Amino acid sequence: MLHHKVVAELIGSSLLCSHEFNLSCDTCRMRMLCLPAALDPHHLGALEGIIEHRRTLQSGDYLYHQNQPFTALHAILTGSIKTYSTHEDGWIRITGCHLPGEIFGFSGIDQSHCRSTARALEDTVVCEIPFDDLENLCRKIPDLQSRLLHLMSQRMVEDHELAAQFMHKRPARKRIAAFLLGLSTRAARRGDSTTELHLPMSRTDIGSYLGITLETVCRELARLEKSGIIGLHKRELTILDLPRLRAPICEDPK
Repeated sequence: MLHHKVVAELIGSSLLCSHEFNLSCDTCRMRMLCLPAALDPHHLGALEGIIEHRRTLQSGDYLYHQNQPFTALHAILTGSIKTYSTHEDGWIRITGCHLPGEIFGFSGIDQSHCRSTARALEDTVVCEIPFDDLENLCRKIPDLQSRLLHLMSQRMVEDHELAAQFMHKRPARKRIAAFLLGLSTRAARRGDSTTELHLPMSRTDIGSYLGITLETVCRELARLEKSGIIGLHKRELTILDLPRLRAPICEDPK
């Protein structure tokens, strides 16, 4: 179970002592980042009526596995989830890092099966949104459909930007800087500090996500720290000089 203080911040009341929670979309502090942002109180109740489970996962727990039938999208209330795909030769690649207020699982819609495995990086609370019910509700509530398309587009843009890192073979320093700036931007959406960040993934996972080695991740983070651009203690990172962190992104390739 999550610490009571964390839970209280989410809903402002006591929770069930089980793996499912009685939370309300109306009182969730992440509602403005999620599907409820576009809905009036009447429609919000209809959305809340289709959300079957609000679950807790302990660090390391699996939410779903690659190739299992796709049935739902998931929204994170607190904590973080990594998604990864396992290829036939055993190679594993991190495909996503999902943070509070974000919905994920869109890649399963096309072929009706999960294209990756989802695993909690820390103690995490998620809402499970049955996709068939959501799709039916979208037909009745145009604002909900528009909001869903907006969130899908946002995810596609972020995935495209990551893919561009590989396609253009950008240097490791630029990939690391882009990753940290992405965390800062996502923190801003939540209303959190844009400079005091928590690295949700291990150095090894960051390397897999960005297509670089563990040694390179450690070297580039150390270089940024030595340059006075960031401060770093284990997974707690402070951006000390945001303009200089952005500079590698804007540099012309040498």
